[in-house]
Amino acid sequence: MSRAEASELVHSLFGCWYPSLVRLAFRATGNLEVSEDLVQETFMLLYRALRQGQKIENPKGWTVCVVRRQVGKQMRKSRRDGGVHESLDILDTLPAGRVSPEGGEWERDAAARLFSVLTQREEEVILLRMQAMKYREIGAHLGISPNSVNTMLARALRKLQAAAHKRSVGEPIANALEKAISKTLQ
Repeated sequence: MSRAEASELVHSLFGCWYPSLVRLAFRATGNLEVSEDLVQETFMLLYRALRQGQKIENPKGWTVCVVRRQVGKQMRKSRRDGGVHESLDILDTLPAGRVSPEGGEWERDAAARLFSVLTQREEEVILLRMQAMKYREIGAHLGISPNSVNTMLARALRKLQAAAHKRSVGEPIANALEKAISKTLQ
């Protein structure tokens, strides 16, 4: 594969697949910086493999396998070195930017105002589900049953839908938020 073709493929895959791979690595390592480094290294390995002429039929699957392998190496190294994991609170320190749902941009502040109608537990459940955690994983993480997770998600969705319409934050925001949350509940 030519340099330009390999670069284009890796760049396009990086743009859409990077956040998911970082979340995957973060769940295992517990360290955001290490996770980002592992994922970046994975994309470098993908580029190198493509340039060397390796036939990679499914680049997304390939990157997932390599990230898992990289995480395994990092975990073994961390155990040898006695490394410490960061808590999930590190995600709160990430800079808040703009979110671009279909149909326009809106501030994260609007979502924060909508989330203010939720209890702390409902907010935790929604945020964990939006990170693609399964109901049983969320339940284990929060010390509740998967059925309770399901109930809290449904209740939180109803509250968010009512708040979106009540506060008149605009149809694009309400629709985008409703789509995002509905998609996570599936």
